[in-house]
Amino acid sequence: MMDGSMEPGLLLIPGPVPLPRQVREELAKPAAPHYGDAWVKAHSETREMLRYTWSAPDAHVFPIAGPGHAALEAIGYTFLRPGDRIVVVSNGFFGDRTHEVLLTHRVKADLVSSPWGSAPDLAALRTALKTPAKAVVVVHNETSTGVTNSLDPIVEAAHAADAIVIVDAVSSLGGLPLPFAKLGIDAGFSASQKCIAAPAGIAPVAVSRSLWESTDPKSVEGWYLNLYTWDRYEREWGDWHPTPTTISSNLFYAFHRALKLLREEGLEARFARHAKVAARLRAGLAELGFRPVGPSAILSNTVGCFSPPPGVDPARLVRRLKDEHDIYISGGLGPLRGKTIRVGTMGTQADPESIDWLLKAVRASV
Repeated sequence: MMDGSMEPGLLLIPGPVPLPRQVREELAKPAAPHYGDAWVKAHSETREMLRYTWSAPDAHVFPIAGPGHAALEAIGYTFLRPGDRIVVVSNGFFGDRTHEVLLTHRVKADLVSSPWGSAPDLAALRTALKTPAKAVVVVHNETSTGVTNSLDPIVEAAHAADAIVIVDAVSSLGGLPLPFAKLGIDAGFSASQKCIAAPAGIAPVAVSRSLWESTDPKSVEGWYLNLYTWDRYEREWGDWHPTPTTISSNLFYAFHRALKLLREEGLEARFARHAKVAARLRAGLAELGFRPVGPSAILSNTVGCFSPPPGVDPARLVRRLKDEHDIYISGGLGPLRGKTIRVGTMGTQADPESIDWLLKAVRASV
């Protein structure tokens, strides 16, 4: 198996994922100062590794202390203004959640929806963009349905209408190809506990230079979730205290270590590993009568969502796997609750032996 902790069981939910031994070692160390030479070095290395992970060598990157939603709100506060019109592309739970969150920022958020498990409705998006919009917001990898949304046509449509593109990469960064700079993404955010295989609590943010330089910092409300605050501390206090507030040293060094492991493996090798293991999971479950929710062309390599064969109750299967085999998977969300199972193949989960263990247990349980 991958070198992740399998105690108290095999964790195959769609994040968090089992932590590699080296990452757990960082968490177990005594608390260290959140400033000083060692901290500055680790912070600088973390930012450089984030640029590598985002495939964005010139982007402004920030390891925000908080969940992925904190990063979404930071982008909202920093680059959107009350009254701005935005278009949210949704084909699942987290697209709808993004719409819900951004509405609280007092923007005019129009929703371009398509059925859960299907691809985004590009025709409807282009129609929506005939009315001027500040931004298009899209979830790259929809964890609720196990589908990956192609970003190229969405970015093309948005930029043709002079709208920026904000991407939720929570369950894709570090596991799926995401060429931030090449695609022309303007802002993106993720979370540490998914494909990066670090503890929850750090939310990576990337912002293009063009968006950064076209925004007036004085127009931004708020302090902690204002990315220009983070930038100011990096510039003015960077030689000893490059973050605006105290961040758990154990958490940050664990995140730093997870990024080093990612860099050592290499993005292309990591993407190939995720693809191979996801295909193994799909093939194994197909033999048992399970069907993925989405069409094959858009199925995710970091999380799978499956409808069980007739006579198999998803909630009962989830319970049996936990109680009888010490394996944790998830049930469905929203309208798929009680109808599907979801399995993570992210980070340490993208391991053939772990998937074979799961398939053996499912075979014994259905």
